[in-house]
Amino acid sequence: MNSQDIIEKIKERFEADIKLQQKAHGVKKIKEETIFVRIKREDFRKFVEFLFDIEKYPHFSVISATDLGEEIELLYHFSVGYGEFNGEKMISLGVKLPKKDLKIESITDLIPGALISEREIHEMVGVDFIGLKDTRHFFLPENWPEGKYPWRRDETFPKEMLNKLYETWKEGEENE
Repeated sequence: MNSQDIIEKIKERFEADIKLQQKAHGVKKIKEETIFVRIKREDFRKFVEFLFDIEKYPHFSVISATDLGEEIELLYHFSVGYGEFNGEKMISLGVKLPKKDLKIESITDLIPGALISEREIHEMVGVDFIGLKDTRHFFLPENWPEGKYPWRRDETFPKEMLNKLYETWKEGEENE
């Protein structure tokens, strides 16, 4: 399925902002296509399920997050046509969440490999993934202060807190 076919299928089912980016790379100037889709939060889960209509097993890569001030934008990076020579299409699915309501459905029941990305975004920006069963820290130490998110622009860390974290890290390193 080519990018235009995918875009038409998206337009048939969703109200979304869609952009197609084409970029040539490598010596042979092989074209890479990325479809950027921005969607409403209430359509998010339906869109991820829709990807399974396009391909039996859409390939999930990672979730990235951007602090936009009053909102956090999540970008879910997928590909379809994975493994087909010149057939892979990237789909970057964006959804904005207001900081006052940082909740979105987990996709780990559909794509178990999203677990690490969801845990990372949960602890780094504070997004609550509804249905995510494991919310333990994965990257930050267990004694990391509740409600402090290092990837958020609105978070500040007093020097004393940074010193305490450094001391905890040093103690752990000495005990190894």
